Parts: sequence; structure tokens; C-alpha cells
Amino acid sequence: MSLYNVDALTSGTLIDAGVAAGDIAAIDEGIVILERLVSATPEARGDIQYCLANGLSSKADFDATEYPEWYLITADIRQRARRFYQSSASNNLTPIGIRSQAYTNLGNSLLRGFRLVEAYDCYTSALKYDPTNSIALIGASRVLLRLARIGAGDSNVLLSVADKYLIKAKENPERIRQLAGEKAYQFLSKFLGTDIPTGELPDLVAATDYQRFVAKHRLTLAPTIEGLDLSTSRWDSLHVHGITEHISAGQGVPPLFAMLNILKSEYLAARYLAYLALNSTLPETGKYHDTLDYANYGIKESILTLAQRTCLDVLDKVAVAASEYLRLPGEPSNIYFTNRWFVNPKLGESLAWQPQIREAILRGNTALIAISEVSLDIKAGGFLQDKKMLRNSSTHRFTVLHDLGGFSSRSSNYVDHHSFDEFVNQLIETLQLARAVILYFVEMVTQNEHLVEDEGVFKGQLFVPDHDWVRGEEV
Repeated sequence: MSLYNVDALTSGTLIDAGVAAGDIAAIDEGIVILERLVSATPEARGDIQYCLANGLSSKADFDATEYPEWYLITADIRQRARRFYQSSASNNLTPIGIRSQAYTNLGNSLLRGFRLVEAYDCYTSALKYDPTNSIALIGASRVLLRLARIGAGDSNVLLSVADKYLIKAKENPERIRQLAGEKAYQFLSKFLGTDIPTGELPDLVAATDYQRFVAKHRLTLAPTIEGLDLSTSRWDSLHVHGITEHISAGQGVPPLFAMLNILKSEYLAARYLAYLALNSTLPETGKYHDTLDYANYGIKESILTLAQRTCLDVLDKVAVAASEYLRLPGEPSNIYFTNRWFVNPKLGESLAWQPQIREAILRGNTALIAISEVSLDIKAGGFLQDKKMLRNSSTHRFTVLHDLGGFSSRSSNYVDHHSFDEFVNQLIETLQLARAVILYFVEMVTQNEHLVEDEGVFKGQLFVPDHDWVRGEEV
């Protein structure tokens, strides 16, 4: 056995023993060994990255800081763990089984941060590599059951899909023990006996190609995060039921409704552009030079980069809309998704939420934890950083997509090169991310309005009609 493998085995033993014995020093020692191994072979060993992510997650779990400060104190180590989970899961050299487990554990980490939509996407990704992964099956089911319990979306659909996952998990309950050990088996196996009242699964027999594209990639802008409600032509039905304002706010419809309309429409435009570019023959009138490096040039490629860029722009608009709704300080022109939720710390200072954000979280607004943690993962070092880098590349430089590889005939600091297939994967993931953040934003508003109701505030009402009804476009 090579020294490399001996070190890998030693580190795993230290972390497992540390978790079992409650010995944080053993976990730290195992992490140090794994960090050295990852540094030695940063790309080739996705299995080692997976083990390192598990070690970092275990260390975060041992922190005894109370809610909600735990999310601040452990933010850096959990961000690193998510990055290594994602790196392991997306590495084609990682064994298939470990890729499935990496997506599962990434989903578990996201679920801990109240990021239910992203967690569900991770569990479904895990099942693509291992359909028998009982941990992912139960995880996906638990997300849907939680959403059904809080009334987010069509409970019949949510419960039916949740039941489908549990039925699959019940076929081989021993997989829980095989994948996660006895302790996890004792905790998770009780979910297998959950009695779920179910209805019919989403029926896509009459769906168009576009609707199938949206359903396949889970891109619907509706509270029901799985399936489509094809009973109406306006099936992207996400909305806020109402908001509370001070009596001094003035006349007219609150600006939040216009903001949410723009968030939705820009996301839907990006989604449709992606569909058109990937599934239609576009009229190409341009004549281009061939750069002799298997590059693709034309409307199709530019539409794909435009759609990806738009999704990141939507996130910045979420930060602006939240600022208006929560009355956060700052000029709108200086508000970005990555700088909105936390105080800019001075050197040596700990991470801290903006005072108004912290106050809302202390009152129970968990959606703000989800949104703020997404912002950390988009920054450099986060597992979502590639999404922002691609946006910056196509905005400020030149992005070229290639049929084979991502290499140019001549390099330039002003041109970035990417594999076409890899870029498309990133685009779909960015669409899923933008959708998740918009859902978290609406959840944040909903949670905040419930808190206002609990305070017994007297409210008058202003009816805000559907835009399509006012325009005579309702069908």
C-alpha cells in the first residue's frame, strides 16, 4: 500500500474515531492530513475531497454555539465543506458511488442552512448516479414533506412525489446502513414508515417540449418545486399574498410588487432563451472567421451566455428588492447580492449580519439565513463561484465556447475559453440557483408577514389584481 493511501486511511480513521468519541483534536488531525493530500493532487482524487468535506462538516457539527450565531461561527468551515463536496461530485474521475454520496451530503449541508430548493436539486442529482441511494431518496422526500407541511405549493403533488421516493427507499432499507452507518440507520429508518396521503403524480402527457424542458430541469417558478400545473397557461404562479406597511407609506401599490414582477419576468426570459438556444434552429445571419480551435460562434452561443448572465443579474435585483422591503441602508446603485447581507468586516473581525437582517433572523426568519449563505457560496472560495466568474467573463471580457475541450489556438488574458457542454451544465445550474433564490426571497417576505400577524398589528387592505386580468389577457 502506498504512503498516500496509508495517509488517507489514517485520516479517515481519525475523523471517524473523533466523531464517535467526541474528540475534536482527532478530527482536526485527520483534516490536516486530508488537506495535505488534496493540495498534492487537487484534481485527481475526488474521493479524498469527499473525505475532507466530511471531516470539515463533522468539525462544524461539534461547535456548540447556539442559534443563530452557529451559522456565523461555522460559516467558513461549512463553506469549504460544500466546495469540496461539489468538487468531488462534479469530478468525472470520482467513483460513481462517491459522486452520489457527495451530492447527498452537499444536500444535507444545504438543508441545514434552510436551502430546501437547492438541497432537493442535490438529492435528485445524487439519484442520477445511484438510484438506490436511500439517504438521497429519504432526503428528497423529507424536503417535499416539509414544504407540504408549511403549505408551500400543491400539497397533493408534493406528497405524491415524496411517497414515490419513500417507496423506492423501502425496497432496500439496508442501503441506509451501508451508506451512513448504524447511527444514521436508527435515525432515518423511522421515516420509511411514514404514512403519506397521496394523490396523482404530475401528468406531462400533454406537455409541450418547452414545458418538458422546464419540468426536467426543475425550473418552474412556482411554490411546488416538482412538476407543472398544466391546468392554467400561467403556470409560473409564484407570488406574495400581501405585505404590511406603515400608514405613512403613502398611496399606490407598494414597489415590492413591481420588483417581484421584474424578478420573475427576467428569470423567465433567461429560461426561455436557454430553451430556444438548446432546442431550436435559430436564424443565423452572421459570417464569422474560424479560429481553428473547434470554437462555436453565433447567435446560439451568445444567447446562452446572455441567459447565464441574466440569472446573476437577477440575484443582484433580489438584494435590491430585499433592501426596499426590509428598509436596509445603502444606495441602490451600490447594492449587490454578495455585499447586502453581512457587515463588511474589518481585518480580524468576525462575520456578522447586517443589524436588520440579524433582527429578522432572531425573530424566526430562516429564509434570510438561506439567502445570506448563498451569497457566501458565490464569492471566491464558494462552491458556486464558477457561476459568478462566468457572468463576469461574458460581461467584461470575451467568452468562447468550444466543441472539443476549452483551449484556444492562441491564448489571451482578455478571452476565456470553455467546453460547450460544461457551459450548458453551468447554465442549467445557474437557472436552478436563480429560481431557488427567488423562491427564498418570496419565502422571506411570507415569513416576515407571518411575524407581523403574530404581533397583532392592525392592517387595512389594498387589493392588487393580476396583471393579465387588468390587461384583458387572462385565459
